[in-house]
Amino acid sequence: MYHHIGDWGPSNPGWSDWVVKPADFAQQLDWLKSNGYHTITFRELLADRQAGRVPAPKSVIISFDDGWSYQGVVIHQELEPRGMRGVLFVYPGAIARTPNGGGYISWLELLDLEANGSEVQSHTLTHPRLTDVQQPALDRELRESRAIIEAQLGHPARVLAYPFGAHDEHVMQAAAAAGYDLAVRADAEHSATPDGLLRLPRIRVGYGEGLDVFKARMTQAELGVMGSNSGA
Repeated sequence: MYHHIGDWGPSNPGWSDWVVKPADFAQQLDWLKSNGYHTITFRELLADRQAGRVPAPKSVIISFDDGWSYQGVVIHQELEPRGMRGVLFVYPGAIARTPNGGGYISWLELLDLEANGSEVQSHTLTHPRLTDVQQPALDRELRESRAIIEAQLGHPARVLAYPFGAHDEHVMQAAAAAGYDLAVRADAEHSATPDGLLRLPRIRVGYGEGLDVFKARMTQAELGVMGSNSGA
Protein backbone atom coordinates (compact mmCIF):
# COMPACT_ATOMS: atom_id res chain seq x y z
CA MET A 1 0.00 0.00 0.00
CA TYR A 2 1.41 3.34 -1.08
CA HIS A 3 0.17 6.91 -0.84
CA HIS A 4 2.98 9.39 -1.49
CA ILE A 5 6.32 8.72 -3.16
CA GLY A 6 8.73 11.57 -2.45
CA ASP A 7 11.66 12.92 -0.48
CA TRP A 8 10.00 15.15 2.09
CA GLY A 9 13.03 16.03 4.22
CA PRO A 10 13.25 15.30 7.95
CA SER A 11 10.74 12.66 9.02
CA ASN A 12 7.56 13.96 10.64
CA PRO A 13 5.23 11.69 12.63
CA GLY A 14 2.26 13.45 11.06
CA TRP A 15 2.99 12.05 7.62
CA SER A 16 5.90 9.63 7.73
CA ASP A 17 3.65 6.55 7.81
CA TRP A 18 2.20 7.54 4.42
CA VAL A 19 5.30 8.55 2.45
CA VAL A 20 8.04 6.41 0.88
CA LYS A 21 11.27 7.85 -0.50
CA PRO A 22 11.73 7.35 -4.25
CA ALA A 23 15.01 5.48 -3.83
CA ASP A 24 13.44 3.14 -1.26
CA PHE A 25 10.44 2.59 -3.51
CA ALA A 26 12.68 1.66 -6.45
CA GLN A 27 14.60 -0.77 -4.25
CA GLN A 28 11.35 -2.38 -3.14
CA LEU A 29 10.21 -2.88 -6.73
CA ASP A 30 13.59 -4.30 -7.73
CA TRP A 31 13.51 -6.70 -4.78
CA LEU A 32 10.05 -7.92 -5.76
CA LYS A 33 11.13 -8.47 -9.35
CA SER A 34 14.42 -10.17 -8.47
CA ASN A 35 12.63 -12.50 -6.06
CA GLY A 36 10.14 -13.73 -8.62
CA TYR A 37 7.07 -11.68 -7.68
CA HIS A 38 4.66 -10.61 -10.39
CA THR A 39 1.84 -8.08 -10.21
CA ILE A 40 -1.82 -8.89 -10.58
CA THR A 41 -4.96 -6.77 -10.28
CA PHE A 42 -7.94 -7.18 -8.00
CA ARG A 43 -10.10 -8.10 -10.97
CA GLU A 44 -7.71 -10.96 -11.67
CA LEU A 45 -7.83 -11.96 -8.01
CA LEU A 46 -11.63 -11.98 -8.11
CA ALA A 47 -11.63 -13.99 -11.35
CA ASP A 48 -9.38 -16.60 -9.72
CA ARG A 49 -11.66 -16.76 -6.72
CA GLN A 50 -14.81 -17.10 -8.81
CA ALA A 51 -13.17 -19.90 -10.80
CA GLY A 52 -12.07 -21.69 -7.64
CA ARG A 53 -8.39 -21.08 -8.39
CA VAL A 54 -5.64 -20.06 -6.00
CA PRO A 55 -3.60 -17.12 -7.37
CA ALA A 56 -0.23 -18.12 -8.77
CA PRO A 57 2.65 -18.17 -6.28
CA LYS A 58 4.47 -14.86 -5.84
CA SER A 59 1.44 -12.83 -6.93
CA VAL A 60 1.42 -9.31 -5.50
CA ILE A 61 -0.88 -6.31 -5.82
CA ILE A 62 0.77 -2.88 -5.70
CA SER A 63 -1.87 -0.36 -4.65
CA PHE A 64 -1.91 3.43 -4.43
CA ASP A 65 -4.52 5.33 -2.42
CA ASP A 66 -6.18 8.71 -3.05
CA GLY A 67 -5.48 9.27 -6.76
CA TRP A 68 -2.73 11.88 -6.63
CA SER A 69 -1.67 12.96 -10.11
CA TYR A 70 1.97 11.93 -9.68
CA GLN A 71 0.94 8.37 -8.87
CA GLY A 72 0.27 7.98 -12.58
CA VAL A 73 3.77 9.26 -13.31
CA VAL A 74 5.20 6.77 -10.81
CA ILE A 75 3.37 3.90 -12.48
CA HIS A 76 4.56 4.93 -15.94
CA GLN A 77 8.17 5.61 -14.89
CA GLU A 78 8.78 2.94 -12.25
CA LEU A 79 6.29 0.07 -12.59
CA GLU A 80 5.74 -0.26 -16.32
CA PRO A 81 9.48 -0.43 -17.27
CA ARG A 82 9.75 -3.33 -14.80
CA GLY A 83 6.79 -5.10 -16.35
CA MET A 84 4.61 -4.26 -13.34
CA ARG A 85 1.11 -2.88 -12.96
CA GLY A 86 -0.59 -0.94 -10.17
CA VAL A 87 -4.05 -0.51 -8.70
CA LEU A 88 -5.22 3.01 -7.92
CA PHE A 89 -7.93 3.55 -5.31
CA VAL A 90 -9.52 6.90 -6.20
CA TYR A 91 -12.40 8.94 -4.86
CA PRO A 92 -14.38 10.47 -7.73
CA GLY A 93 -15.15 13.66 -5.82
CA ALA A 94 -11.58 14.77 -6.52
CA ILE A 95 -11.23 13.59 -10.13
CA ALA A 96 -11.67 15.87 -13.16
CA ARG A 97 -12.23 14.77 -16.76
CA THR A 98 -8.84 16.08 -17.95
CA PRO A 99 -5.64 17.16 -16.15
CA ASN A 100 -6.25 20.50 -14.44
CA GLY A 101 -3.29 21.07 -12.11
CA GLY A 102 -5.40 20.42 -9.03
CA GLY A 103 -3.13 17.74 -7.62
CA TYR A 104 -5.37 14.79 -8.44
CA ILE A 105 -5.26 12.46 -11.41
CA SER A 106 -7.84 12.83 -14.17
CA TRP A 107 -10.19 10.32 -15.77
CA LEU A 108 -8.28 10.73 -19.02
CA GLU A 109 -5.04 9.71 -17.28
CA LEU A 110 -6.77 6.82 -15.53
CA LEU A 111 -8.02 5.53 -18.88
CA ASP A 112 -4.45 5.68 -20.17
CA LEU A 113 -3.11 3.76 -17.15
CA GLU A 114 -5.77 1.07 -17.54
CA ALA A 115 -4.91 0.74 -21.22
CA ASN A 116 -1.42 -0.20 -20.06
CA GLY A 117 -2.66 -2.87 -17.64
CA SER A 118 -3.17 -1.03 -14.36
CA GLU A 119 -6.53 -0.86 -12.62
CA VAL A 120 -8.80 1.64 -10.84
CA GLN A 121 -11.00 0.80 -7.86
CA SER A 122 -13.02 2.69 -5.25
CA HIS A 123 -11.85 4.80 -2.31
CA THR A 124 -15.41 6.10 -1.63
CA LEU A 125 -16.92 9.25 -3.14
CA THR A 126 -15.33 11.99 -1.01
CA HIS A 127 -12.86 10.17 1.30
CA PRO A 128 -14.57 10.46 4.70
CA ARG A 129 -13.76 8.36 7.74
CA LEU A 130 -16.55 5.85 7.19
CA THR A 131 -16.94 4.92 10.84
CA ASP A 132 -18.10 8.52 11.41
CA VAL A 133 -20.63 8.54 8.55
CA GLN A 134 -24.29 7.72 9.18
CA GLN A 135 -26.90 6.37 6.79
CA PRO A 136 -27.92 7.37 4.16
CA ALA A 137 -24.65 9.27 3.57
CA LEU A 138 -22.66 6.07 4.09
CA ASP A 139 -24.62 4.31 1.38
CA ARG A 140 -24.11 7.26 -0.98
CA GLU A 141 -20.34 7.29 -0.40
CA LEU A 142 -20.10 3.62 -1.28
CA ARG A 143 -22.59 3.35 -4.13
CA GLU A 144 -21.96 6.59 -6.01
CA SER A 145 -18.21 6.01 -6.10
CA ARG A 146 -18.77 2.63 -7.74
CA ALA A 147 -21.30 4.02 -10.19
CA ILE A 148 -19.08 6.89 -11.33
CA ILE A 149 -15.98 4.74 -11.76
CA GLU A 150 -17.96 2.20 -13.75
CA ALA A 151 -19.48 4.91 -15.95
CA GLN A 152 -16.15 6.65 -16.58
CA LEU A 153 -13.96 3.59 -17.10
CA GLY A 154 -16.38 0.96 -18.36
CA HIS A 155 -15.69 -1.90 -15.99
CA PRO A 156 -17.04 -3.11 -12.63
CA ALA A 157 -15.64 -1.47 -9.50
CA ARG A 158 -16.17 -4.07 -6.79
CA VAL A 159 -13.14 -3.45 -4.56
CA LEU A 160 -12.99 -0.80 -1.84
CA ALA A 161 -10.14 0.74 0.13
CA TYR A 162 -11.40 2.19 3.41
CA PRO A 163 -10.22 5.81 3.79
CA PHE A 164 -7.77 6.01 6.70
CA GLY A 165 -8.33 2.27 7.04
CA ALA A 166 -11.36 3.06 9.21
CA HIS A 167 -13.99 0.33 9.26
CA ASP A 168 -16.19 -1.62 11.66
CA GLU A 169 -18.89 -4.26 11.35
CA HIS A 170 -21.51 -1.71 10.26
CA VAL A 171 -19.23 -0.31 7.55
CA MET A 172 -18.39 -3.79 6.28
CA GLN A 173 -22.08 -4.68 6.07
CA ALA A 174 -22.74 -1.46 4.16
CA ALA A 175 -19.87 -2.23 1.77
CA ALA A 176 -21.27 -5.68 1.05
CA ALA A 177 -24.76 -4.24 0.50
CA ALA A 178 -23.31 -1.64 -1.89
CA GLY A 179 -21.92 -4.41 -4.08
CA TYR A 180 -18.29 -4.71 -3.03
CA ASP A 181 -16.74 -8.17 -3.15
CA LEU A 182 -13.46 -7.21 -1.48
CA ALA A 183 -12.30 -4.39 0.78
CA VAL A 184 -8.81 -3.55 2.00
CA ARG A 185 -7.47 -2.04 5.18
CA ALA A 186 -4.47 0.20 5.80
CA ASP A 187 -2.48 -2.26 7.91
CA ALA A 188 -1.00 -5.73 7.56
CA GLU A 189 -2.81 -7.54 10.39
CA HIS A 190 -3.83 -10.85 8.92
CA SER A 191 -7.51 -11.73 9.19
CA ALA A 192 -8.80 -15.30 9.00
CA THR A 193 -12.33 -14.41 10.14
CA PRO A 194 -15.42 -15.14 7.99
CA ASP A 195 -15.61 -11.48 6.97
CA GLY A 196 -11.93 -11.47 5.95
CA LEU A 197 -12.68 -10.60 2.32
CA LEU A 198 -14.03 -7.25 3.51
CA ARG A 199 -10.96 -6.45 5.62
CA LEU A 200 -8.00 -7.70 3.63
CA PRO A 201 -4.60 -6.65 4.98
CA ARG A 202 -2.04 -4.55 3.13
CA ILE A 203 1.64 -3.91 3.79
CA ARG A 204 2.60 -0.33 4.57
CA VAL A 205 6.22 0.85 4.63
CA GLY A 206 7.01 4.24 6.13
CA TYR A 207 9.39 7.05 5.38
CA GLY A 208 13.04 6.06 5.64
CA GLU A 209 12.28 2.41 6.42
CA GLY A 210 14.82 0.55 4.32
CA LEU A 211 14.76 -2.62 2.30
CA ASP A 212 15.29 -4.85 5.35
CA VAL A 213 12.00 -3.62 6.82
CA PHE A 214 10.22 -4.22 3.53
CA LYS A 215 11.62 -7.74 3.17
CA ALA A 216 10.65 -8.61 6.75
CA ARG A 217 7.08 -7.42 6.24
CA MET A 218 6.74 -9.25 2.94
CA THR A 219 8.00 -12.44 4.57
CA GLN A 220 5.60 -12.03 7.50
CA ALA A 221 2.68 -11.41 5.15
CA GLU A 222 3.53 -14.43 3.00
CA LEU A 223 3.64 -16.64 6.07
CA GLY A 224 0.25 -15.28 7.12
CA VAL A 225 -1.26 -16.09 3.73
CA MET A 226 0.14 -19.63 3.80
CA GLY A 227 -1.20 -20.10 7.32
CA SER A 228 -4.64 -18.95 6.22
CA ASN A 229 -4.62 -21.30 3.23
CA SER A 230 -3.74 -24.22 5.49
CA GLY A 231 -6.53 -23.37 7.93
CA ALA A 232 -4.20 -22.12 10.67
